[in-house]
Amino acid sequence: MLRRSIALAFVLFLVGTACSTSGSSSDDEGSGDGGSASGEPIVIGFPADLTTDWAYYDSPMQEGAQFAVDQINESGGVLGRPLELKTVDMRNDVAEGAKVTQQLIDEGAVYLIGTVGDGILAEGQVACAAGIPISTGLGTAPTLVGDMGACAYQLVMSDNIQAAVLAEYALAEGYGTAYVLGSNEIPYTKDLPVFFADAFENGGGTVVATDQYKIGAGDYSAVVTKIANADPAPDAIFTPMFLPDSAVFLRQLRQAGVTTPVLSTDGNADAALLDAGEQAIDGLTFSNSVCTAEGDPDVQAFYDDYAAANGKDPSSYVAVIGYDEVNAIAQAIEDAGSTDPAAIIEQLSALEYAGISGNIVMDPATRRAKKPAALIQMDGTNFTCLGQPDFPDYVPAI
Repeated sequence: MLRRSIALAFVLFLVGTACSTSGSSSDDEGSGDGGSASGEPIVIGFPADLTTDWAYYDSPMQEGAQFAVDQINESGGVLGRPLELKTVDMRNDVAEGAKVTQQLIDEGAVYLIGTVGDGILAEGQVACAAGIPISTGLGTAPTLVGDMGACAYQLVMSDNIQAAVLAEYALAEGYGTAYVLGSNEIPYTKDLPVFFADAFENGGGTVVATDQYKIGAGDYSAVVTKIANADPAPDAIFTPMFLPDSAVFLRQLRQAGVTTPVLSTDGNADAALLDAGEQAIDGLTFSNSVCTAEGDPDVQAFYDDYAAANGKDPSSYVAVIGYDEVNAIAQAIEDAGSTDPAAIIEQLSALEYAGISGNIVMDPATRRAKKPAALIQMDGTNFTCLGQPDFPDYVPAI
């Protein structure tokens, strides 16, 4: 998912005021060999949005991360020490995000999971000023790592990859024309339409129209009317619109009698999509970092284990991403043989981790993982997995 643009001067101001100290910890440690972990915890910090709409994503990210921490600690921890996940609600406030990030560093965090919300760039700037590695969390914009700083890594699929996968799918389905709908307000909704159009046209498709919507508008009848009146009608509609907006848009689109297939992205992998109603969402196809439990035995096993440990299912598939990230960073720390942030950064650059959501193979030049995308299609109100296609033949440049 995504994050809003932040004025660089403001971010740098936050860094200067919040990062007067840096936290780290770190002598080399002995490796754990099973059993309960003991000693001083190794802290992973998560300056998350648990309050606004971005909590759709950060909350299940926290659930999966905590489950991974619990399992790792039961198996002896990392370097013989327990992991500890410290999550602080930054309430989708940029200044609060910078403050909370510094707080977590001061409390000993040697690694940070970034929010998917508006504060991600500020969090990255604070972390990198302190030399603490940070991920883009669920943030998929390929420009994020460069904007955040040299300590930032992207462990999830990038937007140019998920757009390319969707374009290949559209062409394979025989969709020769597409209506592309985006928003210039944030990188996610601005860049994904560009990436999709590039890959779609590279494969022989034609974008017949592009249009804009306003995030959080709550009413998309004007753009729905344009789509309904398009002549000729497009074979498919592509939009990176995410929840809760996408539920409103899909409902209004179908109520207007538009039956054109809709292709979208990973901002729809949540039960909140069902609020649109079965008729509105049936047939929707979207890319995601992970398949559904019904379509992947590894994901099903994760759900079963999580439910057994917590008495309920995780709130969304995003929990798998949080689970994979913590396990990947635990592997990096073990491989480094140290909790020194610089050593962790070195290991992250060479990371290869076989996760439930797919293999994470880090490109040291870009600090972005070459990670495949899954495709999910709504069958009524059921999230069904179409599989995880091969890495696309053509991926748009950023």
